[in-house]
Amino acid sequence: MSNDAIVFPPEVKAFITTLLKNKQHQKEKKTHGMENIRVGLRGEVIGQVVDSDDDDDEDECDDDMGLEERHNFKQALRASKQSTWEREHLHKLPNRAQVSGTSGGAQMRRGASVRESQPTPPMAPSLYKSSKTRQKSVWSYFAGGNVKEGMRHLISKFFIYDNVLTEKASSHHFKNMVLGCQRASVGVQPPTPYEVRNKYLEIEYKDISEYVNKLRSKWKTNGCTIMCDGWTGPTRLSIINFMLYSKGKTIFFKYVDASDHIKNYKYIYKLLRDVIMEVGEHNVVQVVTDNGFAFVKAGKKLIKHHNVFWTSCAAHCIDLMFEAMGKRENIANVIKRARTITNYIYNHGWLLAKMREFCKGEIIRPATTRFVTNYIALDSLLKKSGLKQLFTSED
Repeated sequence: MSNDAIVFPPEVKAFITTLLKNKQHQKEKKTHGMENIRVGLRGEVIGQVVDSDDDDDEDECDDDMGLEERHNFKQALRASKQSTWEREHLHKLPNRAQVSGTSGGAQMRRGASVRESQPTPPMAPSLYKSSKTRQKSVWSYFAGGNVKEGMRHLISKFFIYDNVLTEKASSHHFKNMVLGCQRASVGVQPPTPYEVRNKYLEIEYKDISEYVNKLRSKWKTNGCTIMCDGWTGPTRLSIINFMLYSKGKTIFFKYVDASDHIKNYKYIYKLLRDVIMEVGEHNVVQVVTDNGFAFVKAGKKLIKHHNVFWTSCAAHCIDLMFEAMGKRENIANVIKRARTITNYIYNHGWLLAKMREFCKGEIIRPATTRFVTNYIALDSLLKKSGLKQLFTSED
């Protein structure tokens, strides 16, 4: 064997040099990845999950690819590398996958922090979806054997997060619902929204119809009173409601949309006569309406042609009496001054806060619709002893 140095071809030297550079690059990349994992294990922020290498991506692209095809290929390649890195390393990080049970969970994104997971709101979990979740979550609300508090906690969540008035907790329908749930066997599912607005609404309508028919059968013995009330909404929609009263029970009979009619006494008389015929003239004792001119004239005409009594609404009569009293100059001046005081207080936030502090409550403000509220507001001003202290206080 010759002692002369072995001479390698240039192609071999270039291949070995490229191989060593690639090995060195892969080693540096692995070192960088391990450092990121160590930082994550210490609870610090990972600046970058996957260090995408444009040179590597460029090497894997074919020379005959177009610009758009090459760009899409690079994006797909980087997403694949990122997904592979997450499957291999993210399970080692602390507090990872503790929010399992949801579809997908909080995915790690480029430049994201490990501690960026969204906190779970204190709402009730879906205890009805799976048996495993139900067994695990339900008992957390009844920990310590306090079943009563656990049940009330879950019910309160329904009122709080679904924006239900808390006063509804005293409804007898709500109490019946709770009692029915207690007596139902485990695993009985509540109705769907479709069932509520279709199936069970129809059942409820039939129940109410049977109840009304039972009351109707007693009208022949006890008689009934027809009550008529009309109102006009902000959109000028005019509705006239008809209710029936008999022996302590009041039911809604029907309503009439009178928006496209002139509400004179002839039209009102026709409506009242039609209702009397539907109910049965022998069942009607009296008709009650408000004190509007058309209603009064229709009521007087009604008692001439039908064997019924007509009575004006007592509440409306009292309201009209207060309206007439309020037109007197001495009373109108007092109401005007009271309205000035209350408007001044409620238009200044700092003064309103002081008023609530001295008076321990609110002042009833005079209204422009119901005249009786003017006198209720005057009574409220007189009884608020702290109101004088408010205006004489040095604060």
